[in-house]
Amino acid sequence: MKYATVKASPVFGNKISKMDAPAAKAMKGVHKVVELDGAVAVVADGYWIAKQALNKLKVEFTSNEKNEVSQETLFAQFGQAMDDAVAKGEQEIDLETGEPEEALKSAAKVIEAEYKVPYLAHAAMEPMNCTAWLHDGICEIWTGTQNPLGVVGMVTELLEMDAENVKVHNQFLGGGFGRRAENDAIKQAVLVAKEVDYPVKLIWSREEDMQQDFYREATVSRFKGGLDAEGKASVWVNQFLYKYHPEEASIIPYDIKNQFVHYADSKTHIPWGNWRSVAHSTHGFFIESFIDEMANAQEKDPFEFRRELLAHDPRYLKVLETVAEKADWEKELPKNWGKGIAIHKSFGTIVAEVAEVEVQENGKVRVHKVVCVADPGLAVHPDGFKAQIESGVIYGLTAAMYGEISIKDGAVAQSNFHDYQMIRMNEAPDIDVHIINSGAFPGGAGEPGTPAIAPAVTNAIFDATGTRIRELPINLQNLSLENRQLSSNE
Repeated sequence: MKYATVKASPVFGNKISKMDAPAAKAMKGVHKVVELDGAVAVVADGYWIAKQALNKLKVEFTSNEKNEVSQETLFAQFGQAMDDAVAKGEQEIDLETGEPEEALKSAAKVIEAEYKVPYLAHAAMEPMNCTAWLHDGICEIWTGTQNPLGVVGMVTELLEMDAENVKVHNQFLGGGFGRRAENDAIKQAVLVAKEVDYPVKLIWSREEDMQQDFYREATVSRFKGGLDAEGKASVWVNQFLYKYHPEEASIIPYDIKNQFVHYADSKTHIPWGNWRSVAHSTHGFFIESFIDEMANAQEKDPFEFRRELLAHDPRYLKVLETVAEKADWEKELPKNWGKGIAIHKSFGTIVAEVAEVEVQENGKVRVHKVVCVADPGLAVHPDGFKAQIESGVIYGLTAAMYGEISIKDGAVAQSNFHDYQMIRMNEAPDIDVHIINSGAFPGGAGEPGTPAIAPAVTNAIFDATGTRIRELPINLQNLSLENRQLSSNE
């Protein structure tokens, strides 16, 4: 077996325009340089030799209008697409009940807010890799994949080979979160192996892994909410960008009579991929932040505000009341601490979370504790279920605190863990998980822990500071005491 590594065009979809390979080919231990579609691979005796040879290659890629795209131009494009959809009456409608337009006009108080989230990478701890070997009329593959049948189909088409001659030896994932549902690295390994007569283990560098992902979308969500003369939520209007699955992710559980939920689209060259909890990860933050804003506008306790709006649904209500009880919602917290609550249903499981957060005078945020209550219908393996919820909390907390993939000159600006930070062990909060076996149809465990954590934390930051975070990640917001005082004076 030999080893390979690869470098693709930094701008997604662009091709190789020029390549000078003699210096790389002359290196001891290098066996072959293989040009792929928009990428180049080096095969060598070891990964490090292959990587050093790859660095010696002089490669130029094509340039076009995609090279001009930046984070700023993308969000300007998003905003324009949303404005145009409304102006032209081309909204795609998720839900319309009651008379939302009339309810807004007659509301005693109207609250408006816009939220933004950036692109996110999967950043699985084990970078993408695959071993492929074509021999004796068969193709053998060793990899960790979330979609083994899809791999067979892809190789069958790629090599014009019968499916029974494709052997996939599935391995542990090394982290997946949706990333290993894609076959791009596997396809590269197969194409390289096709050029040689021995097995090839293709390993991506961390930089390639970060900059050639299939990303959770950057997106925007706009809200208008109305409160009637009695302070009850009377209208909910939400426009967001991109409709991804599950289709119910944008639908609220709250008893609000007049609702209008709609969306727009805006095409980009950034590849999209399934990211843990998919559309629930964005809508969980958007919805549970704005419902908190409505409670605050009424000067009502966020737990009590939700409680009244969920009185019609005993299952939701029990989860909400249990998390408030387990978190001792009424207790006093130290100075500069705050508590935030959020609840969201995804993949059949309702999860409520309460975060206790400290915001230091220098603006540094520390999440000390997260209490979770989950109703999955039935947790068949309680310890395994709790571990999955804890994992979802950490994954979502990383994204909320630090996660940002930004686009510069058409390409991903981040490259490794120094500029795409993870929550580390010394930052991890205490996580206390409680299970309610309600007897409802069994739901999921791996994804439902993620959506509620970002709003629970940002709602807690508001409780501690009076500063409402409407754009993630948190670490890019100025929460220092000096800035808070300046903002309040303004």
